[in-house]
Amino acid sequence: MDKDAEKVMVEEARKDPAAFGRIFEAYYQKILSYSIYRTMNVEIARDITSETFFKALKNLWQFKWTLAPFSSWLYRIASNEIKMYFRHRKYEPKSMEEAIEENNMPELASRKDLEKEVMQAQEKLDENGDLAKVMRTLRELPEKYQEVIMFRFYGEMKIEEIAETLNKKKGTIKSILSRGMKMLKERSAMQPFPGTGILNMKEQMEVEVK
Repeated sequence: MDKDAEKVMVEEARKDPAAFGRIFEAYYQKILSYSIYRTMNVEIARDITSETFFKALKNLWQFKWTLAPFSSWLYRIASNEIKMYFRHRKYEPKSMEEAIEENNMPELASRKDLEKEVMQAQEKLDENGDLAKVMRTLRELPEKYQEVIMFRFYGEMKIEEIAETLNKKKGTIKSILSRGMKMLKERSAMQPFPGTGILNMKEQMEVEVK
């Protein structure tokens, strides 16, 4: 989705919370998949995804446009929830049903559709042993490397977009990405990296960071 379309969607949701359903439908699968790859646990990922959209709706008025797309803000929220989960192991997010009921949120999608997406994600995870191996290796890296690598190659974000999202200089992001990929190359077999429309991990490790 281009930035102009995102702006229209976000501004509509700011004026009318019922319009937030469009944001949910546009990005739910991407945030769910991102959370699955980071946690390797579908149930936890589903809870993190629900909490991500709950917080996005609650704090939408605080969102400010930068060079980065709106989706990068959602990835950042999800990333923070993932950090909370791994650091404390006391993650107790609200389910989407609870959030809807307690905060008068719009009915975003049918439970049947959400459960179908979760089941498909679980099947994909179970079937792809190489993916699981790569992601376990990635999770051995410090959080800052995991985050930047996933933003770059799963979220397909540009260096300047990641810098805007994390409030860091472009040079710092390039350094983190370069070092993280080097560490990953040293620890991992060359398996395809998750995502669509991007190079596999082996090829990408050989590409100069731009």
